Order: sequence, then structure tokens, then C-alpha cells
Amino acid sequence: MLIVVIAGLLVGLVMGALGGGGAIMTMPLLTLALGLPPTHATVGSLVVVISGAISGLVSHLRRRHVRRGIGVVFGALGTGGAVLAANVSGLLDDAVLLTLFSALLVIVAATMIVKNTRRRSPRPSSNHDGPENRPAWSDPRSWLPLILTATVVGFLTGLFGVGGGFLIVPALTMVFGMDMRRAIGTSLVAILVTSLVALSLHASVLPHLEWDVVGPFAGAAVVGSALGARMGHRINTRLLSLGFAGLLVLTGCYTALQSVPRLLG
Repeated sequence: MLIVVIAGLLVGLVMGALGGGGAIMTMPLLTLALGLPPTHATVGSLVVVISGAISGLVSHLRRRHVRRGIGVVFGALGTGGAVLAANVSGLLDDAVLLTLFSALLVIVAATMIVKNTRRRSPRPSSNHDGPENRPAWSDPRSWLPLILTATVVGFLTGLFGVGGGFLIVPALTMVFGMDMRRAIGTSLVAILVTSLVALSLHASVLPHLEWDVVGPFAGAAVVGSALGARMGHRINTRLLSLGFAGLLVLTGCYTALQSVPRLLG
């Protein structure tokens, strides 16, 4: 039980502080460390993601770091990808699913490392009429990247039970010019919407889920997410991101070592 609580706190802490990333650890933790089958781990991960997103969102709303309209639009656009993933997941063997997930872990880690090591040009300070205060659909140039990113996030959420914040936060900063804090808070709205849709598509698994594991995990994630959201403006998120990226690489390699021999055998 102690490992369940520690794992949940870690996932929630990263999710609350960075607006995403922590949830991607939930599936390997539930499968490799806690013994759940991958299909159940995907659904359990969605429960954890939803719980953590709600907790972190409350803290960000209090600080007015959330653009709810953009978050809801982003999440709604991701439902198509979630539906597609729900149909695809039933066709994949567990070994295939874990192998694909290990590749995703390494790709996400590489993205985080590149994003946090390259030099950033100073971003002009936001004002009341800044792009983050306009509706997501106000600029036609933002439609295509918005739809593509939201669809990919929805697909990954439905297939692996991840929140997709590692894609949403960069999209909100680059496409809509949001500062990092608002992007993190807004990403939690999109994560919540997409994850709820994905969970509804896997509703048949819920009665058979290992709630004695998923329940405490989700509860700890709620506490961790609240703490992460409060600490996010005090801690060095760049160092946290780099350290977490290293952890993702190690987890991805370990997951591949467990799944690839089964896939080849």
C-alpha cells in the first residue's frame, strides 16, 4: 500500500506543477509495479488523471490561471481521437500496447529535454487583450494546429490513459501565446474533458477494476496535485521537467525490456 500512495503522490505532484507529464507514469506503475493488466491499467490511469486534474484545477482556478473556454474547446475537439482509440485498443495485444507505450515514454522525454534545454527568447508580457484572452477560434490560423493537437491528445488519452498535458501545454503557449501558468491551468480543463469522454468509452471495465489499488492511488494523486499546483510558482519547473524526463527514459527502457521479448516470442 505504501508504494501505491508514494506513486500517486509523485504522479499528482508533477501533474499539478507542470500541467501534465505525471499521468504518463500511471500506466507503467499500475502494470509493472502493481500487477494490473494493461487494459485495466489504462482505465485505472484515466481515473487517476481525472482525480488529479480536478484537484489541480481547483487550485489554478483560485489563482485565475485558467482560460476555461479554450480548455473546453480543446477537450471537446479531442473526443474524436478518444473514440478512435477506444476502437483500436481492443484490437491490440497487451505486449503491443506496452511496447508502443514504452516508445511514447521515450518520445515524450526527448520532447521535454529539448524544450527545457534550448534557449528561449523573452516572451512579451501578457495584457488584457492578449491572445490568451481571446476565444480559441478567433484566429483561423490557430484552427489546424488546435484540431490536430487535440485529436492526437484524445487518441493517446483513449489508448493509454494519459492526460496529454505534455502536448497541450506547449500548444497553448505557442499557438495562443499563453504564459506558462495559464497554459498549465487551462490544460487541466482540456485533460478533464478528454479523460471523462475516454473513461465513458471504457465504462464496461469499471465494475471489474482493482479499486483496492486504483482508489488509494487516485486519492494520493489528488493530494499530490493540490500540492503541485500550490508549489508550481515556487519551484524550478525546468529542473523538475528535466529530472522527470530522465525518469521517463528509464521507465520506457524498462517497459520495453519487459514487453519486446513477449512481442517477439
